[in-house]
Amino acid sequence: MLLLGVTTVSGGSLYLWQHGGTKAMAQSLEQRLEGEEEEENEDRPDLALEQDVERTLDPALGTVPRERLLVAQEYAQQLLAQRASRRLPVSSLTQTTWVERGPNNVGGRIRALVVDPADATGNTVWAGTAGGGLWKTTTGAATTPIWQSVDNFFANLAVTAIAFQPSNTNIMYFGTGEGYYNADAVRGLGIWKSTDHGVTWTQLTSTARSANFQYILKIAVHPVTGDVYAATRAGLFRSTNGGTSWDKVLGAGTGAVIDRVSDIEISADNKIYVGMGIQAGDAIYRSTTGNAGSWVNLNTAANSGLPTTGYERIELACAPSDANRVYAMFQSTSDALLDIYRSNDGGATWTALNKPRWENSDDFTRGQAWYDLSIGVAPNDANKIYVGGVDLFRTLDASATPVVWQQATYWSTAKTNPGYSHADQHAVAFASNDGNMAYFGSDGGVSLSTNAFDPSTTPVFKQRNNGLNVTQYYAAAIHPTLPNYFLAGAQDNGTQKFTAAGLNNTTDASGGDGAFCFIDEDEPQFQFTAYVYSNYYRSFNSGATFPRVINNNNGSFINPTDYDSKHNTMYAGSTAGTLFVWPEATTKNVTTTLTLPSGAGTVTHVTVSKKVDDRVYVGTNTGKVIRIDNALAVAPATPTFTEIRTGTGSVSCVAVDPNDEAHLLLTYSNYGVVSVWETTNGGTAWRNVEGNLPDMPIRWAIFDPANGKRALLATELGVWGTDDLSATGVSWDPANTGMANVRVDMLRMRTSDKQIVAATHGRGLFTTDAFLVLSNKGAITVNNKFIGSVYPNPFVQTLNVDLSQAAAAGTTATLTDLQGRVVFKADVKTAERQLRLNVPASLSAGMYTLTVRDAKQTATRQVMLRR
Repeated sequence: MLLLGVTTVSGGSLYLWQHGGTKAMAQSLEQRLEGEEEEENEDRPDLALEQDVERTLDPALGTVPRERLLVAQEYAQQLLAQRASRRLPVSSLTQTTWVERGPNNVGGRIRALVVDPADATGNTVWAGTAGGGLWKTTTGAATTPIWQSVDNFFANLAVTAIAFQPSNTNIMYFGTGEGYYNADAVRGLGIWKSTDHGVTWTQLTSTARSANFQYILKIAVHPVTGDVYAATRAGLFRSTNGGTSWDKVLGAGTGAVIDRVSDIEISADNKIYVGMGIQAGDAIYRSTTGNAGSWVNLNTAANSGLPTTGYERIELACAPSDANRVYAMFQSTSDALLDIYRSNDGGATWTALNKPRWENSDDFTRGQAWYDLSIGVAPNDANKIYVGGVDLFRTLDASATPVVWQQATYWSTAKTNPGYSHADQHAVAFASNDGNMAYFGSDGGVSLSTNAFDPSTTPVFKQRNNGLNVTQYYAAAIHPTLPNYFLAGAQDNGTQKFTAAGLNNTTDASGGDGAFCFIDEDEPQFQFTAYVYSNYYRSFNSGATFPRVINNNNGSFINPTDYDSKHNTMYAGSTAGTLFVWPEATTKNVTTTLTLPSGAGTVTHVTVSKKVDDRVYVGTNTGKVIRIDNALAVAPATPTFTEIRTGTGSVSCVAVDPNDEAHLLLTYSNYGVVSVWETTNGGTAWRNVEGNLPDMPIRWAIFDPANGKRALLATELGVWGTDDLSATGVSWDPANTGMANVRVDMLRMRTSDKQIVAATHGRGLFTTDAFLVLSNKGAITVNNKFIGSVYPNPFVQTLNVDLSQAAAAGTTATLTDLQGRVVFKADVKTAERQLRLNVPASLSAGMYTLTVRDAKQTATRQVMLRR
């Protein structure tokens, strides 16, 4: 959520009390994205994206050429097809399989929500997410519904509109591109269509590369004609042939003042109402045919009762039970709620209703009407409505004078309270005729009420996010010994703690916007999370609590940081040309700064050497890499600064080969630059190893610790890998099996078992064992004591375990999959020393954990089953 001059509570929303800053920032950022001419712990996606724009723009253009991502994706698909057909060599890293880890209980921003008309129970729901794609559940009302991603590899995952064709519900459409000028919006790539009730989807070629369909606010399908209407930021477009072609029927020069359509609704008698106005004002228009030239401006009609100035965005709702009842919500030019209007005569005249009150204000959107504004009417009663801003309000009689409003949700209350729903309400979908069963979409996923309009009680809301894993992470940390313990910092959802195997729930470590996080590799009871800039929390009790210990508002919004476990020192960005240093971070709260050489710029990446004491690599927005030696020097000694790289763009990562300090991999996050470089002599000379990578941001890199020629990259299109950095023409391949076409911000690896964690920005956390080295015959140990051998590894059908001593009574051998499920178990006979574990043919190929356990000890080893 984006606001300015804010008051907030940890982990939640923020409120804009001053108009100019946020909107101006959003518009300015949008121009740079497209090249167009036109209290604490708050979440600030506006500042997050401002930072990301700076670090991904093409330096030659000064803008972010996002259309290149579509070219990159098409190339990736061609590459995978060629590898699959053996027309190109297959990299071992293309077989990397990722396991989804969650969070299973935390959602992300929902912009579209539709109850499936073919399911009378109201359990089947479709959701469009701002950056995680299209999702579906058939168990929406269950305590733990099962949400599933429809396709992780759509060309665009910013789903903002969903519609069924009323006369044939096998036909569905979804549109992409969040068009409200919120700065973290992802630009779309048109409209997709399904003719088999959402089983398969096809991108409509008429919209795929058209500037008219980059931001789609709403899709509506006429119940009689089947005509499809797309409300876009370039005007209202209609297709009379199922999306094959489109005509502009309303917009600037086509019956309206501006092009930006905020909403479209079709009434019970098939009149079409359109709200025109996003970051600019126009009017409500009505037509009975939808043809160009047929639209009537309702605001300027005589005695309409509607305003003619002082407003921008317009949100509409038509009552399904009364063709003449229409509601309209207007955003003021100061970003507040201007008014809510009701029409009883099909839009001819309107009455302003008294507004819901939040505390002492009559603006329940709290200065965010341009961003979160929603309204829904009960299917069987035109007087029962819900309106959404930061929280939800309801009325049981919108015809009363005055209207009695009841606040239905409270984002700042405990999540266990019946009135809790995440802040920033964007969508409502009723699942029962009386409207009591209703789903609501917010910045935190989906919530459900089954007594939404019950007059005898306060409505109860339950979060229904199980499996709806669309969290936008910036960073992750991996525990040095606990296999399923991770920290991950997220946009708008704080820093979360993972403690369970497989796809599972998380708990909050700290609130607001989560950022970089760390677990001390030598003393893991010390853990660190960050809020924006250099505000840090520290746990000294293995993650049980995280009190804030450092308050420092210097550095970047999501501030590049690294932690030296050996010397317990944190290094991070600070003001331009300086580096934040927090020595003895496990016990003290005193920080200092180092001044970088002149012209260094702003720090965009920090890497602490694990091999050389007090050595830190710093990358900057001027393309430079500076090596700092003796970083913790105490006067009269001083640190030594060596500029080892001068380039173009923002440095996103400096990876150090764990076996060779002179071997570095350098990445840049900008479009339009050479994005990957290698040095084998500590920076004296650099070699371009971008190879066949398409033009897209590269955000992180890690070496294979067993083979410095192999590496993985975190990119704007998932993870890519190479088997040979030394090749003349380095070949990179997508390594995304089990993941998605999603931006990946960070990769971290645990030294002990080579498990890698990926922090994605839109699909949560994933792990893989891509760098795990398997031996044909390996030891199984307890506390480094040899107790037997395991072979062959990998194995096909039978896994042998030779114990060094006779098995005790009650010994068992099990295989556990990466989700933590026991998939095979064998009871070992007393005194047995040679185990022959024959696994069932139904067991899928993949990585498993072998566990041999008796009453006194437990030994584990990772094994691979091949088929």
